[in-house]
Amino acid sequence: MPTKHAGADKEQRALNLFIALSRSADWLQKGALQYAPLPDALTLTQFGILEALYHLGPMCQAEVGEKLLKTKGNVSVVIERLVSRGLVERSAKEQDRRYVVIKLTTAGRHLIQSYFPKIAAGFARAASSLTLDEQKELTRLSVKLGKAVQAHMSKGENS
Repeated sequence: MPTKHAGADKEQRALNLFIALSRSADWLQKGALQYAPLPDALTLTQFGILEALYHLGPMCQAEVGEKLLKTKGNVSVVIERLVSRGLVERSAKEQDRRYVVIKLTTAGRHLIQSYFPKIAAGFARAASSLTLDEQKELTRLSVKLGKAVQAHMSKGENS
């Protein structure tokens, strides 16, 4: 469904791009989760944290938030739930007690190790309507767009 905005052509194109990317991402995610539902009543953000820690190793809460594009407050609440479930643990650095490192517990590592291959296969299946070359090109363009927007934001550009 294209935008109903009656503004400038470049605004309409940008809004239509946003709508198409958002809907595609949502459908890709729903398709993957249909093939591989999240285990143990995990939320997508909880899964994202477990996956980041699994693939990238222990990191501070702020880094986790940056990787998932989530706010500090949101990440803090989600991590607290994962701690209470025994899937991650927090530990403060000796030099700076304010710097809290998050890492997987044995139970968290086991959960993500056993589940991750299923979700990866689910995403592959959900994306299979595009050819390999189309998947690569869409990935390339998405990364290009994301980096450009990030660069504009870090420079404080408003237009």
